[in-house]
Amino acid sequence: MSGAAGLALASCAANPAVQPDPVFWQPPLVPPTYDTAPVLTNEAEVSLELQEAYPPELHAAGIGGSVEVWVRVDTAGNGWTQHVRGSSGHDALDCAAMQVGSAMQFDPAMDAGNPTVAWIPRRVEFEPDPARPPPPDRLRCEPFDTSPFQLNAGDVAKLMERFYPKDLRARGVGGSVVLWLFVDESGNVTRHDVKVSSGFEALDLAAVSVARMLRLAPAKALGIPTGVWVHQGLTFRVIG
Repeated sequence: MSGAAGLALASCAANPAVQPDPVFWQPPLVPPTYDTAPVLTNEAEVSLELQEAYPPELHAAGIGGSVEVWVRVDTAGNGWTQHVRGSSGHDALDCAAMQVGSAMQFDPAMDAGNPTVAWIPRRVEFEPDPARPPPPDRLRCEPFDTSPFQLNAGDVAKLMERFYPKDLRARGVGGSVVLWLFVDESGNVTRHDVKVSSGFEALDLAAVSVARMLRLAPAKALGIPTGVWVHQGLTFRVIG
Protein backbone atom coordinates (compact mmCIF):
# COMPACT_ATOMS: atom_id res chain seq x y z
CA MET A 1 0.00 0.00 0.00
CA SER A 2 1.36 3.38 -0.86
CA GLY A 3 0.61 6.95 -1.84
CA ALA A 4 0.92 8.75 -5.13
CA ALA A 5 1.98 12.36 -5.61
CA GLY A 6 2.54 15.01 -8.23
CA LEU A 7 4.38 18.29 -8.00
CA ALA A 8 2.56 21.18 -9.58
CA LEU A 9 4.97 23.93 -10.43
CA ALA A 10 2.90 27.00 -11.12
CA SER A 11 4.76 29.79 -9.45
CA CYS A 12 4.08 33.24 -8.06
CA ALA A 13 7.23 35.30 -7.86
CA ALA A 14 7.76 38.64 -6.19
CA ASN A 15 10.31 39.67 -8.83
CA PRO A 16 8.87 38.74 -12.25
CA ALA A 17 10.95 38.16 -15.36
CA VAL A 18 9.85 35.62 -17.92
CA GLN A 19 9.54 34.92 -21.58
CA PRO A 20 7.03 32.17 -22.42
CA ASP A 21 8.29 29.08 -24.18
CA PRO A 22 8.33 29.35 -27.98
CA VAL A 23 5.17 28.07 -29.59
CA PHE A 24 7.22 25.41 -31.35
CA TRP A 25 8.28 23.74 -28.09
CA GLN A 26 7.16 20.12 -28.06
CA PRO A 27 6.95 17.91 -24.97
CA PRO A 28 8.90 14.68 -24.70
CA LEU A 29 6.73 11.70 -25.61
CA VAL A 30 7.11 9.49 -22.54
CA PRO A 31 5.80 6.95 -23.36
CA PRO A 32 5.26 7.71 -27.08
CA THR A 33 1.72 6.30 -27.29
CA TYR A 34 -1.36 5.62 -25.21
CA ASP A 35 -4.72 4.18 -26.15
CA THR A 36 -6.95 6.17 -23.77
CA ALA A 37 -6.46 9.91 -23.34
CA PRO A 38 -6.63 11.64 -19.92
CA VAL A 39 -10.07 12.95 -18.91
CA LEU A 40 -10.46 16.06 -16.75
CA THR A 41 -12.31 15.24 -13.52
CA ASN A 42 -12.42 18.56 -11.59
CA GLU A 43 -13.96 21.12 -13.93
CA ALA A 44 -15.62 23.04 -11.07
CA GLU A 45 -12.34 23.41 -9.18
CA VAL A 46 -10.53 24.48 -12.35
CA SER A 47 -13.18 27.15 -12.98
CA LEU A 48 -12.63 28.55 -9.47
CA GLU A 49 -8.87 28.41 -9.94
CA LEU A 50 -9.20 30.38 -13.17
CA GLN A 51 -11.08 33.13 -11.35
CA GLU A 52 -8.53 33.20 -8.54
CA ALA A 53 -5.51 33.18 -10.85
CA TYR A 54 -6.78 35.98 -13.12
CA PRO A 55 -4.27 38.85 -12.64
CA PRO A 56 -6.26 41.55 -10.81
CA GLU A 57 -4.86 44.47 -12.79
CA LEU A 58 -5.79 42.86 -16.12
CA HIS A 59 -9.23 41.82 -14.86
CA ALA A 60 -9.88 45.36 -13.64
CA ALA A 61 -8.78 46.78 -17.02
CA GLY A 62 -11.11 44.41 -18.90
CA ILE A 63 -8.20 42.60 -20.54
CA GLY A 64 -8.62 38.91 -21.29
CA GLY A 65 -6.94 36.38 -23.50
CA SER A 66 -6.53 32.77 -24.54
CA VAL A 67 -3.51 30.67 -23.57
CA GLU A 68 -2.68 27.15 -24.66
CA VAL A 69 -0.46 25.23 -22.25
CA TRP A 70 1.15 21.82 -22.23
CA VAL A 71 -0.07 19.78 -19.26
CA ARG A 72 1.85 16.74 -18.08
CA VAL A 73 -0.59 14.23 -16.56
CA ASP A 74 1.13 11.71 -14.31
CA THR A 75 -0.02 8.17 -13.53
CA ALA A 76 -2.02 9.40 -10.53
CA GLY A 77 -3.89 11.93 -12.70
CA ASN A 78 -2.16 15.04 -11.34
CA GLY A 79 -1.71 17.90 -13.81
CA TRP A 80 1.68 19.64 -14.02
CA THR A 81 2.24 22.65 -16.25
CA GLN A 82 5.47 24.47 -17.04
CA HIS A 83 5.28 25.27 -20.74
CA VAL A 84 3.19 27.67 -22.81
CA ARG A 85 2.26 26.32 -26.23
CA GLY A 86 0.44 29.42 -27.46
CA SER A 87 0.82 32.79 -25.73
CA SER A 88 -1.95 35.30 -24.99
CA GLY A 89 0.50 38.13 -25.55
CA HIS A 90 0.44 38.98 -21.84
CA ASP A 91 3.13 37.39 -19.64
CA ALA A 92 0.93 37.62 -16.53
CA LEU A 93 -1.96 35.78 -18.25
CA ASP A 94 0.43 33.11 -19.55
CA CYS A 95 1.78 32.51 -16.05
CA ALA A 96 -1.74 32.45 -14.61
CA ALA A 97 -2.71 29.85 -17.23
CA MET A 98 0.13 27.62 -16.03
CA GLN A 99 -1.25 28.00 -12.52
CA VAL A 100 -4.68 26.90 -13.76
CA GLY A 101 -3.21 23.96 -15.67
CA SER A 102 -1.41 22.73 -12.58
CA ALA A 103 -4.70 22.66 -10.65
CA MET A 104 -6.19 20.15 -13.09
CA GLN A 105 -6.90 16.58 -12.03
CA PHE A 106 -7.54 13.78 -14.51
CA ASP A 107 -8.34 10.16 -14.95
CA PRO A 108 -4.87 9.26 -16.23
CA ALA A 109 -4.03 8.13 -19.73
CA MET A 110 -4.05 4.37 -20.20
CA ASP A 111 -1.78 2.22 -22.30
CA ALA A 112 -2.73 -1.45 -22.62
CA GLY A 113 -4.82 -1.14 -19.45
CA ASN A 114 -2.08 0.52 -17.36
CA PRO A 115 -1.89 4.17 -16.23
CA THR A 116 0.81 6.08 -18.10
CA VAL A 117 2.27 9.58 -18.28
CA ALA A 118 0.90 11.80 -21.04
CA TRP A 119 1.49 15.36 -22.25
CA ILE A 120 -1.68 17.04 -23.52
CA PRO A 121 -2.47 20.59 -24.75
CA ARG A 122 -5.16 22.51 -22.85
CA ARG A 123 -6.63 25.91 -23.62
CA VAL A 124 -7.27 28.37 -20.78
CA GLU A 125 -9.61 31.29 -21.48
CA PHE A 126 -9.59 34.48 -19.41
CA GLU A 127 -12.73 36.56 -19.97
CA PRO A 128 -13.28 39.70 -17.86
CA ASP A 129 -16.65 39.87 -16.15
CA PRO A 130 -17.59 43.30 -14.74
CA ALA A 131 -20.12 41.69 -12.41
CA ARG A 132 -17.49 39.51 -10.79
CA PRO A 133 -15.20 40.95 -8.12
CA PRO A 134 -11.48 40.73 -8.90
CA PRO A 135 -9.60 37.73 -7.49
CA PRO A 136 -7.44 38.09 -4.36
CA ASP A 137 -3.83 39.05 -5.03
CA ARG A 138 -2.20 37.60 -1.89
CA LEU A 139 -0.47 34.94 -3.98
CA ARG A 140 -0.82 36.61 -7.36
CA CYS A 141 0.95 34.80 -10.16
CA GLU A 142 3.71 36.81 -11.80
CA PRO A 143 6.09 35.90 -14.64
CA PHE A 144 9.46 34.25 -14.02
CA ASP A 145 12.03 32.74 -16.35
CA THR A 146 13.05 29.51 -14.58
CA SER A 147 10.63 27.45 -12.50
CA PRO A 148 11.72 25.72 -9.32
CA PHE A 149 12.11 21.99 -9.82
CA GLN A 150 12.24 19.02 -7.52
CA LEU A 151 15.59 17.42 -6.73
CA ASN A 152 14.36 14.45 -4.69
CA ALA A 153 11.37 13.31 -6.74
CA GLY A 154 12.28 9.69 -6.10
CA ASP A 155 11.82 10.19 -2.35
CA VAL A 156 8.24 11.50 -2.50
CA ALA A 157 6.55 8.08 -2.59
CA LYS A 158 8.65 6.95 0.40
CA LEU A 159 7.79 10.12 2.31
CA MET A 160 4.09 9.67 1.61
CA GLU A 161 4.28 6.08 2.80
CA ARG A 162 6.01 7.29 5.96
CA PHE A 163 3.51 10.05 6.78
CA TYR A 164 0.27 8.40 5.54
CA PRO A 165 -1.94 8.29 8.69
CA LYS A 166 -2.10 4.62 9.68
CA ASP A 167 -5.74 4.65 10.73
CA LEU A 168 -6.91 6.19 7.45
CA ARG A 169 -4.78 3.86 5.37
CA ALA A 170 -6.08 0.84 7.26
CA ARG A 171 -9.64 1.95 6.45
CA GLY A 172 -8.78 2.50 2.79
CA VAL A 173 -9.30 6.25 3.08
CA GLY A 174 -7.33 8.49 0.74
CA GLY A 175 -7.62 11.97 -0.64
CA SER A 176 -5.96 14.83 -2.51
CA VAL A 177 -4.44 17.92 -0.93
CA VAL A 178 -3.27 21.06 -2.73
CA LEU A 179 -0.78 23.19 -0.82
CA TRP A 180 0.71 26.61 -1.33
CA LEU A 181 4.44 26.43 -0.60
CA PHE A 182 6.93 29.27 -0.55
CA VAL A 183 10.28 28.16 -1.95
CA ASP A 184 12.99 30.63 -0.97
CA GLU A 185 16.12 31.66 -2.85
CA SER A 186 17.97 28.59 -1.53
CA GLY A 187 15.25 26.14 -2.57
CA ASN A 188 13.94 25.62 0.96
CA VAL A 189 10.22 25.41 1.76
CA THR A 190 9.84 28.11 4.38
CA ARG A 191 6.07 28.79 4.39
CA HIS A 192 3.00 26.77 3.57
CA ASP A 193 -0.77 26.99 3.43
CA VAL A 194 -3.52 24.51 2.59
CA LYS A 195 -5.14 25.71 -0.63
CA VAL A 196 -7.54 22.79 -1.16
CA SER A 197 -8.20 20.42 1.74
CA SER A 198 -8.64 16.67 1.38
CA GLY A 199 -11.48 16.85 3.89
CA PHE A 200 -9.35 15.01 6.44
CA GLU A 201 -7.18 17.11 8.73
CA ALA A 202 -4.78 14.21 9.27
CA LEU A 203 -4.17 13.88 5.51
CA ASP A 204 -3.68 17.65 5.17
CA LEU A 205 -1.09 17.58 7.96
CA ALA A 206 0.61 14.57 6.38
CA ALA A 207 0.87 16.46 3.09
CA VAL A 208 2.48 19.39 4.90
CA SER A 209 4.98 17.01 6.53
CA VAL A 210 5.92 15.60 3.12
CA ALA A 211 6.20 19.05 1.56
CA ARG A 212 8.55 20.30 4.27
CA MET A 213 11.03 17.61 3.26
CA LEU A 214 11.06 18.44 -0.45
CA ARG A 215 14.37 19.50 -1.92
CA LEU A 216 13.98 22.04 -4.71
CA ALA A 217 16.20 24.02 -7.02
CA PRO A 218 15.03 27.65 -6.62
CA ALA A 219 13.23 29.67 -9.24
CA LYS A 220 15.25 32.27 -11.11
CA ALA A 221 14.48 35.67 -12.55
CA LEU A 222 17.07 36.84 -15.09
CA GLY A 223 19.43 34.20 -13.72
CA ILE A 224 19.07 35.35 -10.10
CA PRO A 225 17.48 32.96 -7.54
CA THR A 226 14.20 34.32 -6.25
CA GLY A 227 11.54 33.23 -3.79
CA VAL A 228 8.28 31.99 -5.30
CA TRP A 229 5.00 30.41 -4.29
CA VAL A 230 4.28 27.05 -5.91
CA HIS A 231 1.36 24.64 -5.95
CA GLN A 232 2.07 21.23 -4.45
CA GLY A 233 -0.53 18.60 -5.24
CA LEU A 234 -0.39 15.38 -3.22
CA THR A 235 -2.73 12.42 -3.59
CA PHE A 236 -2.82 9.75 -0.90
CA ARG A 237 -4.20 6.53 -2.31
CA VAL A 238 -4.26 2.98 -0.97
CA ILE A 239 -2.88 0.63 -3.61
CA GLY A 240 -3.24 -3.13 -3.39
